[in-house]
Amino acid sequence: MRLSSPVIGEGERIDRRYSARGRNELPPLCVADVPPGTRSLAIVVEDPDSPLGDVTHWLAWNIPPQTRQLDAVHLPQGCRLGTNSFGKVGYRGPTPPEGRHRIRFVLLALDMAPSLPRGANRGAFEHAVSGHVLARAELTGFMDASEAGTDGASP
Repeated sequence: MRLSSPVIGEGERIDRRYSARGRNELPPLCVADVPPGTRSLAIVVEDPDSPLGDVTHWLAWNIPPQTRQLDAVHLPQGCRLGTNSFGKVGYRGPTPPEGRHRIRFVLLALDMAPSLPRGANRGAFEHAVSGHVLARAELTGFMDASEAGTDGASP
């Protein structure tokens, strides 16, 4: 299974438009080579370098296995969104407070569709999918605090 993006290469800088202080947009994501037997897909966008520990920027599950492209505007029918580390349902772009942070996009192929309600948190999600991951793919970019910048948008 593969996860890629037309705007982020593996190990490359993520444009500030995808930060909370930019346009706060989820970068477009492309999915390929989903394994047979996959009943649903899930995606976690996280910052493992935050001084607060793993920060969840986006959590989505029950994505149909035939999905090949994702963005925050055109979510497939049935997709459920979880609560991010900022207490909101949906995407909140990274805004590193200092230094360089890796931003990891993790795609999971699941042998089930989690029966979690919209707004479930990361802990509930991880508990629900434990033992049900058929495959995992990652795309990791980075964002520097100095590049996250501000253009007048609310954090």
